[in-house]
Amino acid sequence: MRRSGLVRLGALLVMGLSAWPAHAPAAEATAKGSIEPGAIRALQAMGTFLRTLNTMEVQSEMTTDDFLPTGQKIQFGGTVSLKVKRPDHLRVEIASDRKNERIFYDGRAFTVFQPKLGYFATFAAPHSLRELVDVLEQQYGLDLPLADLFRLGTDPKQLAAIKDATVVGSSTVRGTPCVHYAFHQADIDWEIWIEQGNRPLPRKMVITTRTEKTQPQHTSIMSWNLKPDLDEQVFAFVPPPNAQRIDFDVTAQAAAVRRQGRAAPAGRLGVKP
Repeated sequence: MRRSGLVRLGALLVMGLSAWPAHAPAAEATAKGSIEPGAIRALQAMGTFLRTLNTMEVQSEMTTDDFLPTGQKIQFGGTVSLKVKRPDHLRVEIASDRKNERIFYDGRAFTVFQPKLGYFATFAAPHSLRELVDVLEQQYGLDLPLADLFRLGTDPKQLAAIKDATVVGSSTVRGTPCVHYAFHQADIDWEIWIEQGNRPLPRKMVITTRTEKTQPQHTSIMSWNLKPDLDEQVFAFVPPPNAQRIDFDVTAQAAAVRRQGRAAPAGRLGVKP
């Protein structure tokens, strides 16, 4: 499911808070089509806090709506494990109904490995996570899971895309007290639950695509470890015996297909033997 125009799930986490606002009635705010300043401040505070984290481990449970050829909406599930050591180390493990991948970045090389197929693809990478995200998107048409965690800071253009912002109210996500916020843009609605207190971490997100008749949704529920034990070996990729190296497909056509959210002829990774 493509979420075009979204203050993307990593652009959201980029925006950034300083004080919890008073909770104005959500229904009244929405009816007026207003932007509650407290909701915007919450994003900014979250981004500010995330920028202070040098290491982190995030576990995300995700569900994504899709469609059968008959048009029936169905749901796929999966998990993402993200380990980060700033400014230049990353490991991602994806296990879902449709994909099984491991991603490694050690400040020098970026590698995607598919354990079931025994294939891996790698390229010489830039020296920071922020640069890496840009290279993956612009040159390869690929999005890292939770990529916005690396784009931390306020982006006026992204904030300007928000047409409505509402403080829904207090909520609980897996036992963690949160504040629930709702945002509306031209083509998507999205919600975020941010932990209360001195750790304004994103705990849950729901993104709804309004431009499609069935309004498919993507949901992510996150748990955090802010003091993980991460050594260099965690981020180093060592090819298993008999693993086969393949090349990333960097053709303009393949990248464009991936940006549109469709499976490229060479495969979901956009890599070719």
